[in-house]
Amino acid sequence: MTADTISVTLDPDLRKDLDAEVAGGNRSAVVAQAVREYLDRKRIAAAAEWHASLTGDDAAALEAFDAQW
Repeated sequence: MTADTISVTLDPDLRKDLDAEVAGGNRSAVVAQAVREYLDRKRIAAAAEWHASLTGDDAAALEAFDAQW
């Protein structure tokens, strides 16, 4: 896996919060984790929206599948 580099400009309050959170640790790792969590939430929201759009047989199939869980 290769890494890409991005530059982020933090406002003063966010910089203070980030510095406090990492307490001298790896700020890049904290930012990377936040990005991953954001993307996960976007994927979940997109899946929920898609599920809500299903109708007829597709909706019934999803309901039957969900009932097994």
